[in-house]
Amino acid sequence: MTVRGGGEFGLVWRSAPEAARRALALAHEALTAGGLAVGAVLTDPAGAVLAEGRNEAYEAGPGTGPLRGTPLAHAEMNALGAARTEWSLAATTLWSTHEPCAMCAAAAEFTGVGEVRYLAPDPWALAGGAAGASGAVLSGAGDGVWLIAANVMFLRSVRVAAPGPAEPEILVRHRALEPETAALHDAVPPGLPGAGPVRDWLAGLWPELARAARARAARVG
Repeated sequence: MTVRGGGEFGLVWRSAPEAARRALALAHEALTAGGLAVGAVLTDPAGAVLAEGRNEAYEAGPGTGPLRGTPLAHAEMNALGAARTEWSLAATTLWSTHEPCAMCAAAAEFTGVGEVRYLAPDPWALAGGAAGASGAVLSGAGDGVWLIAANVMFLRSVRVAAPGPAEPEILVRHRALEPETAALHDAVPPGLPGAGPVRDWLAGLWPELARAARARAARVG
């Protein structure tokens, strides 16, 4: 994995599966909207995106999906909700930036999705010792870069939404469990990023993001 300069970032970004890039873009949209930064897409066997969704559970007002503002409006549920009943989902893959919760994993099984893949462990599941419990497949796309990128966005969305100055417990726990991700989160300018392509936002973090991925790889082996 090359790590210096925007050219190298562009190479790594273009080499990521389309599904991973789109899921990260949807998570970034949720982050900039003040929601929980999770994105998901449903792809055909060739990897083309058939349906997509982002977490809208914590957003009010008009939005992109009928579940918006409800506890059901997880990214995976919104992606599955954009599929059509007449579709056979047996040959599809549901990609998410984060390991699906029990509700979303059950929905994927019920609707007959062929495979579920994710870029990063759900920080809450990780903190509770339940990472991997969904049976979905952790994607190795990006040699850990996209894992860290997804969780930096997730942690930032939780931090911004937290009431008062106290640090959210999930961020405290992440400092012990995923120190490289927590350190990069702290290095990102405070508050929410401005609207714009996720590619540009990640390119601005590239040297630190690549170093964090290398450090994590050395730690976990």
